[in-house]
Amino acid sequence: MSADDDVVHPPVIDRLYVAVRERPVADEDLSSVQVSVKTTGESLVAFSPGSSQGLMYNYDYFFPTHSRQEDLFSTIGREMVEVVMGGLSSNCVAYGSSETGKTHTLFGSSNEYGLIHDTVRELFRRLEEKQNELTYVVTMRYWEMNRDHVKDNLQESTEEEGQHSVRNSIFRDGFDRLYVSNLTDVDVSNFAEFEKYLNVGNVTRIKRGKERDARWHGFLQLSLTTTDKARGERCVIRTMTFVHTKGNDRAGDKNVRGEALKAVSDINVSLTLLCAGVIHSLEYRDKRRPSVKSKEDLYQLIKKSESFFMECRFSQMMSQLICGHEASFVIGCVDPLNYGSTIDTLENLQLFRRLDCACKPIITPSEKGRLLHKLRALESTFGGAEVLSSVYNDRSGRPRTEEEEALLELYGHIEGWNTSLTSRKEEYASHEEQLQEKSRQRQLTTTGTSERHATHGDRKKIYLNPAKTATYEGQWAGGVFDGFGEHIQANYKYRGEFRNGKREGEGTLFIKDGNAPYRRVYEGEWLNGMRDGRGTQWTKDGEVYEGEFVADKRHGNGRLYATNGDIIEGSFKEGVCDGWAVLRQANGDWFEGYWVDGLREGPGEWHYVKRKQLYKGEWSKNIAVLGTIEDEPDKETDECSGFVPRIELLQYEEISVRNEKS
Repeated sequence: MSADDDVVHPPVIDRLYVAVRERPVADEDLSSVQVSVKTTGESLVAFSPGSSQGLMYNYDYFFPTHSRQEDLFSTIGREMVEVVMGGLSSNCVAYGSSETGKTHTLFGSSNEYGLIHDTVRELFRRLEEKQNELTYVVTMRYWEMNRDHVKDNLQESTEEEGQHSVRNSIFRDGFDRLYVSNLTDVDVSNFAEFEKYLNVGNVTRIKRGKERDARWHGFLQLSLTTTDKARGERCVIRTMTFVHTKGNDRAGDKNVRGEALKAVSDINVSLTLLCAGVIHSLEYRDKRRPSVKSKEDLYQLIKKSESFFMECRFSQMMSQLICGHEASFVIGCVDPLNYGSTIDTLENLQLFRRLDCACKPIITPSEKGRLLHKLRALESTFGGAEVLSSVYNDRSGRPRTEEEEALLELYGHIEGWNTSLTSRKEEYASHEEQLQEKSRQRQLTTTGTSERHATHGDRKKIYLNPAKTATYEGQWAGGVFDGFGEHIQANYKYRGEFRNGKREGEGTLFIKDGNAPYRRVYEGEWLNGMRDGRGTQWTKDGEVYEGEFVADKRHGNGRLYATNGDIIEGSFKEGVCDGWAVLRQANGDWFEGYWVDGLREGPGEWHYVKRKQLYKGEWSKNIAVLGTIEDEPDKETDECSGFVPRIELLQYEEISVRNEKS
């Protein structure tokens, strides 16, 4: 079982399928019939009138003159839907000479729907049945081509069409599929919307055909993307395409001249190049067939054989559909009143039917899948379930690192809830704007107009050294950094306020090591280029300090989050804990007392939460040197530790009597 089996179960498509449909003959034309088509077992035989011998062809479906549109849908249309629902692309090509019923087959008439309508309606019905299991998006494109030109049927023509028209190139997309650029894509969520756009496109196409006195090949394509709701990590992409080819036309017999003659000629040439591409592709594959050992080998062989269809844009686009990377159904429409065109169509259908298929579903990460992949990659940098649990579930109040913030924000986005980090970013942006405006107002009140215009104001990024490793972008005054800005050098980045060229006010400092990305190391207040005031510091080893600074050192009241989970809250001096402070350990035990130079020194109390006991005494260099242990007042059992005997006067009454006698 492959990794993709849990997403789709594609049907097996081994070659192109061909169908033959006879155009109905009116009673008055029965005497003019030139060819009779009959089926014998797996073969189809074309007889000329009065002949007992005919030409034999292989076929997959045969629809005689009395066939209904419903018959085509029940076989070809439903099969196309099954293929698409199974995760593969599918297409139907109506092929044959002019006036053989291709338009009626695909588009129907006022009395009955065409194959396009019935098939697309069935597709949406199936999707709606699966709406509890799948989310789906369907987009529609409708264009027409002759030999080398493309026109968008969902886009009205401009005046002097050609001079202002958009160039429609054919290229390979990210899934190695041929794709026509600059075409209109419209979302269609149901059949009614599809039918509306189809009618719009038909009106445009018919109008253009009348203006140029010639019709081009038509392409109608639905792109379907589905995502499994239960998993939601990957989506399946495929297309359903209908091609309405314009048949070969004897323009000379119809006295066509000028641009119309050129248009008809281009159609005829494009069909000739298409059939030539099929012939050369088959020859290429036959020679290399012995080297094909697997489905993947066949897939690559088919891909290489597509080069024989590159003689014009129409045949190039058709190579995507009929070469064998999609499930293709070619409906050959024939006219019993024309022997030559019928035989030509049947001969070409034999070529199409020999084209092998090797179809693969296109499975790509969904938006949620991409986010989950990014989340897993980010989680892997934290190392272990315990560390991740501490990040996701930490309620200690410890200021998170940038990596932790990114992890939580991404997780919240996947789960569909907004984190406080989102509002925090918005607050940052708003606060930065306030700081910038404050600096502008200050500069306006302290400088003259001419000086301000010469050396003040907002600067775009400027380079501060020839190597361009140092930059500044932001507010400027008196020829130095002043106001809010961003200063970057090789190994650090500062974003915040400046005064007279030095960091002063509020700002954030980032540092990087070598080629590693910048990491935030301090966020808070500055004075004369040093950390001074309240701020938060993240050290390289994982410690976080939140509190007061003086002259670049921790000084004043603060809270230190150690890497082992301990929290020290209290007085700091010259960078270390000094004075009265509380130590809270990860297991719940806590100490309250005096510290000197970062060590417990002097009187203090150690509370053992699980044991429900308290140690009171003196400490020296972190070691308890003198004290007593007693039970906490709320201790009720000796489950975790025995009761400590109370210190009290024994035989109190006897001693009292003695004292009275004495």
